Amino acid sequence: MITLPNLHIEGLIFGTPFVELNDYTYITSSSGYTAKIEYSGKGWLSGKKNSFTASLYPTNREKDILYCVSGQWTKTFDIVEGPSKKGTIIDTHDAEATPKTALIVPPIEVQDPLESRRAWAKVAAGIAEGNMEVTGIEKTKIEVAQREMRAQERAEGRTWERRYFSQVEDDPTLDSLAHHINLNPEPEKTGGIWRFDEAKHNARAIA
Repeated sequence: MITLPNLHIEGLIFGTPFVELNDYTYITSSSGYTAKIEYSGKGWLSGKKNSFTASLYPTNREKDILYCVSGQWTKTFDIVEGPSKKGTIIDTHDAEATPKTALIVPPIEVQDPLESRRAWAKVAAGIAEGNMEVTGIEKTKIEVAQREMRAQERAEGRTWERRYFSQVEDDPTLDSLAHHINLNPEPEKTGGIWRFDEAKHNARAIA
């Protein structure tokens, strides 16, 4: 189970936007181990962008750290055995030197109108150009369109059908792991608990 950190865009004022992560996230599993990742960024006076510190420990024993990882997730970070990030480095990962797998996606014009890259293309372009007026206008258009779609669904007494997910009352994985990282599901904020539905996926693949 993986929780997600907060994300925001820095550098807009200077016309060089980049993604920055905040706070922390957890990765826990039935293997009996949990990782806690704390994110920090470049401040006004100190720090480096995209910085983080992570620790791996037996679940529910956060002080018994087995490994520490620290550095910049977009550049380099060190893996240290033991509870201190100043310990013996056993490995270093260089994100800049690591070959990246090319992302292959269909051209924007042939994507479904609701695909993220197509739906948010003008917003992304505005951010890349540092044009906050265009960014705000295009973002508002998307939000208004979504509200209108929801209103039309309510008026027609129907619910938008998810293509690949189905709502469930509870989830065994969530029930067994969430309490280890103090994760409290909030169905009222997410519209319920949703799981990938393999039957839906297979049906669309055959079609």
